[in-house]
Amino acid sequence: MIEMKVLQARQGDCIWIRCISDRIVNIVIDAGPSTFKKDFINLVEEIENCSEKIDLLIFSHIDDDHIKGCIQYFKKNDKTIINKVWINGSGSSVYSDGQEHSVNNISDLVSLLKQKNISMETPILEGKEYSFNGGGIKVIGPKRGTMLKVAEKIEKQMEHSGGKYIGDISHVEDIYEADSSDTNKASIIAVLEFEDKKILFTGDSTAENIIEAVNKYYPQEKFVMVKLPHHGSSHNISRELIKKLNTDQFIISTNKIVEKVVLYRFGEERKNTELLCNYDWWKKEYFTENDIKEYINTKRIVMKYIGDEKINL
Repeated sequence: MIEMKVLQARQGDCIWIRCISDRIVNIVIDAGPSTFKKDFINLVEEIENCSEKIDLLIFSHIDDDHIKGCIQYFKKNDKTIINKVWINGSGSSVYSDGQEHSVNNISDLVSLLKQKNISMETPILEGKEYSFNGGGIKVIGPKRGTMLKVAEKIEKQMEHSGGKYIGDISHVEDIYEADSSDTNKASIIAVLEFEDKKILFTGDSTAENIIEAVNKYYPQEKFVMVKLPHHGSSHNISRELIKKLNTDQFIISTNKIVEKVVLYRFGEERKNTELLCNYDWWKKEYFTENDIKEYINTKRIVMKYIGDEKINL
């Protein structure tokens, strides 16, 4: 069985996966922003109280809303239950250059991991695998060239989607502009495989990179769930990506409003879409009467609030 929590990490990500068989394996993907620091400590304590460890902590990429939540934990704890960390970019010039980004934070994190003698693997590129009893994780992106760009140039991260359009979904202007952030392009794209179930985790990667990776490694596969990239941003979810992803349920991790053009694209490309959200950002004055009539009542779009409750698969 798989237990999964998409924790309420504000505008960031923190996903706890628990694979239960003869041996319980805990995998945590990302650690949220600095405002998530107490929640990250609580997560570690919950796992520790079960006499378990975090077998693998994956940082999908180095943006603040994916790494800063754990820094306080590492600073305060000499002993840790985290066995292994995956992270991209350690040792590259990005940690010393005066960039407008997460330089100090990621440098602090890497230093703390070394001080605590935590096994840290980098880079994490397509083809990397982590195996455990009954399952494993297969990395299908990024490619080496994409990851190395992070060391050369970091563009200021695009704002997380906070759509201003409040009209009908069916009247939205659909102009796709791809995410240009180098750090997002370098996001780890990984598939958890356990008990014949496959879940796709996309970090903040781009639609183009995800499509390329899925075409290469899982061209005909149906995923039991897909975590949508970049908190549901319209810059990372294209019509082509929606058509490519074969699943019945999509996860969106954000406390901010998702732009209506994203729902429009889903409505145009799929007969039915179920979105599992860890915040109920759509509950207040989001859907118009026409949206409810055309998309919600017809179940073309199904919104499901999961909070950070366990998903059992």
